[in-house]
Amino acid sequence: MLARGFLLSVKESAMKLLSLALAIGLLAGYAHAQTPAQSTTPAQPAASAPASSSHSDSLGKACKKEVHDLCGRAHGQEMKDCIKSGMDMNKFSADCKTKLAAKATAGK
Repeated sequence: MLARGFLLSVKESAMKLLSLALAIGLLAGYAHAQTPAQSTTPAQPAASAPASSSHSDSLGKACKKEVHDLCGRAHGQEMKDCIKSGMDMNKFSADCKTKLAAKATAGK
């Protein structure tokens, strides 16, 4: 009779432990699902202009300055239109114009 009582208390303890483990697992999963995903790489802008900062690594400081002086803080299609207009009106130096044209063909 003592062995039977011992087995019941072991089963009850095991069930309580299992219930506690499941509850902790559910809470941990809920907490994990609520935290935002952390990205290791910065988000890249969609179609950006050839002279924008994300694509201007090989343009050089002088060419970047020319683009900034002509187009200011334009972005996206506005920046593309400004650069195209500046190239059509020969407002960039020959070196910068070559680099911008190379970036434009590489982006296509």
